[in-house]
Amino acid sequence: MTSSVSSSPSSFSSTPSPELIKTRVPTKSYRIEIGLVVLFLCLTIPSLFFLTLIYRRQMNSISTTASPPSLPLPTDFSFLQPSISKHFFRKSLINYPQARCMDNTIASYYVRRANNNHARWLIYFDGGWFCYSKESCHFRQLYSPNLMNSNNFNEKKSLIGIFSSLKQYNIIYAPYCSSDLWSGSSNKTHSHGHDIFHAIFDDLNSNKDFQQAKQIIFTGYSAGGLGLLLNLPDLLPKFSPHIDLRIIIDSAWFIDYPGNINGISKINEGILYWNTQFPSACQLKPQYKCFFGSEAIRFLPSHVSIFVIQSLFDQTQLHLDQLNYNSDDFPTKLMDNLRQSSKRISIFAPACSLHGFLFRSLWSQFDIEQRTLASVLNVWLKRKKRTHLQLIDHRFDSSFCPQREDDEI
Repeated sequence: MTSSVSSSPSSFSSTPSPELIKTRVPTKSYRIEIGLVVLFLCLTIPSLFFLTLIYRRQMNSISTTASPPSLPLPTDFSFLQPSISKHFFRKSLINYPQARCMDNTIASYYVRRANNNHARWLIYFDGGWFCYSKESCHFRQLYSPNLMNSNNFNEKKSLIGIFSSLKQYNIIYAPYCSSDLWSGSSNKTHSHGHDIFHAIFDDLNSNKDFQQAKQIIFTGYSAGGLGLLLNLPDLLPKFSPHIDLRIIIDSAWFIDYPGNINGISKINEGILYWNTQFPSACQLKPQYKCFFGSEAIRFLPSHVSIFVIQSLFDQTQLHLDQLNYNSDDFPTKLMDNLRQSSKRISIFAPACSLHGFLFRSLWSQFDIEQRTLASVLNVWLKRKKRTHLQLIDHRFDSSFCPQREDDEI
């Protein structure tokens, strides 16, 4: 509503408006009021000054005797030391002699506690390729030394991706420092992925909050996903049947591609180099088949719900197997392999030319036929264990694959 001001002569009357009239006050009364104000100020200002000095002295006394921590630690995790991230705390596996990274340093994992929540946990095992011989591991040490120890926590991981979305979960982050697909146990080559994996859970089981968990989501990206497939068959039977156990495999559903010589030869060489520890139930020959998702899930307890996120044009497997990026032969075989396991797993398989989803800035926006990864994952977490959700881009043209240049997986 706009107000207008009239400029007609009648609007400017010689009689002043009431709010502009100044009332005259007798001189005597005016001087008395001034005196009272001065007296009031003389009494009040010194009092305020002394009260301020007393307050500051008390605050200084409090700050020197009991300075509050920058981030309060839950009672049961008071042994944790602050990491470089304000959200996570580092826990060393110093009590486990075999839990060592490939550079022979003591392995660690990181913990972020949710506020007032002890029931739900997300345990994330990271990935990052592998080395399989003395020469390849030396090359890895020279050019990717951060993948040879667990001291360099990537603070970016706590700010983007699934960690930033599941704030209501207690989160365990396990860095990948063994370079052996979380499978080795060798003092000779310092391959201890298997030892680190099991040391983490042995350490966690000493905490009563973890023992009282109602839901645990095991998540693994790439090599971390393979680590879940290899280690969980022997580990999960130790958990209470009352816990809702779930597994998310991000970009680790490898297949036995016909004529694949390059990838299989490296894995076979690695198995010997790492002294790979296979699950007791997996007696497949040749042994490398225990790494394949369609085989590995048969050794997991049937009551555990599994969610597989896998690109049909996965760059890592195409590179490992030296396959044609522009051919539809590999994605077709991968899709058929996923279908064969469809009675056991939930699936989100877009036709994206990339590797890894959950640590991308825009992870939640990937979609197939306008159903986003975040919405499907949310439904999966809420539904009963035996209900499977499956979205596969059958025509390779129904996927939305957002990417940012600064995303480094």
